[in-house]
Amino acid sequence: MVRYFDSSVILARLLGQKHDPAIAELWRSASERLSSSLLRIECLVGVRRAAAMQSAPVDNRWIRTRVTALDRVFGGLNFKAVDRSIEEIVRKTSALAECRTLDAIHLATALHFRPFVQGALELVTLDRRMKNLARRLGLTVQPPGEP
Repeated sequence: MVRYFDSSVILARLLGQKHDPAIAELWRSASERLSSSLLRIECLVGVRRAAAMQSAPVDNRWIRTRVTALDRVFGGLNFKAVDRSIEEIVRKTSALAECRTLDAIHLATALHFRPFVQGALELVTLDRRMKNLARRLGLTVQPPGEP
């Protein structure tokens, strides 16, 4: 199964906010893992933000450990750059105005990938609003329940 991952899933697992065996299985069982290049930046900022909330120095061991883990995750993903083709999908998909900008970029990227995938492309996210809009746009969403 081809799956598109957004940053909510990666950060929740990496930062220990959500330990859900079903999410780990979605990662393991994916035949291909896709995302936007935006995910790289979101995750790095998310790790630093989490450290700041703990009053941790920016270059401490906690951050280095998580950035190393992120690099491993990044190695398991195929990324699409945010480029003119993504902008065109945003231009043509008026429903994307109903969500936050970064979520719109993720959804546009998933829509970009969809024609190239045989069978269903599953969007893996923990964001309730993103799930609802993704379903309206015809994407299959995982995990199926509300976050």
